[in-house]
Amino acid sequence: MKILFIGNSFSVDVSTYMHEIAKAAGKELEVYVLYIGGCSVENHWKRYLANDKAYEFYHNRVDHELMWSSLKEGLEFTDYDFVSFQQVSQLSGDYDSYFPELLLLMDAVRKHTKAQFVFHQTWSYAKTFYHVKYGSNPLNQDLMDKDIRSTYLRLSDFLKIPYIMPSGEAIRKARLVFGDELNRDGFHLNERGRTLCGYTLAYYLLGLDIDPSSFVPEGNSYGDGAVVDKKELPKLMEIAKETVLENKGHNLW
Repeated sequence: MKILFIGNSFSVDVSTYMHEIAKAAGKELEVYVLYIGGCSVENHWKRYLANDKAYEFYHNRVDHELMWSSLKEGLEFTDYDFVSFQQVSQLSGDYDSYFPELLLLMDAVRKHTKAQFVFHQTWSYAKTFYHVKYGSNPLNQDLMDKDIRSTYLRLSDFLKIPYIMPSGEAIRKARLVFGDELNRDGFHLNERGRTLCGYTLAYYLLGLDIDPSSFVPEGNSYGDGAVVDKKELPKLMEIAKETVLENKGHNLW
């Protein structure tokens, strides 16, 4: 199975361990990311029109030979099974911000791939972070979660694309267990968050019957020295499974 994220740093966060988790479960999952930091749906569309070689292209966490590629080059690199779309985090809960560019972008992507489309639901910020709508100290995390969730459900219904990868829901549920300790800087994920979302999306794509329990994240994936406590891995897997199980009607199976 091959999946391509058209995204930003949040795509990098969730995809970090997906390939390794699938491999530990004895499954093939090739994970590609076309990445521009802070890139919105509107900006992806503008980059497509300009055929701009502005994307860092990752394959299973590693910079690919097409390190600086256009959206068209990334889309035509291989035959993907799924292509993922998401909004930049500060606009994820703003339904109107997706239009009309999302429709235009999707029509353009269809010219380059026969892959099925899937949405990637992102997460709310930490309560210590700032958002112009949701405030700061404390940020209204519950409202931000609600807006993001409802926006992706509306998109799914309007565009008749049922598939929603529930990273945001996994983070919300994990905060009930670990507190507000899944971000490294208030909005990007730390090792705990990256591992949780890796499990979640592996279960989402490959099914709940896989067993990734032999996976152990080694070291640190973003350079600040923090590592996930290995004792937490069973609980993170449990939360990931519960999240996907509760995502009825929006799973692939």
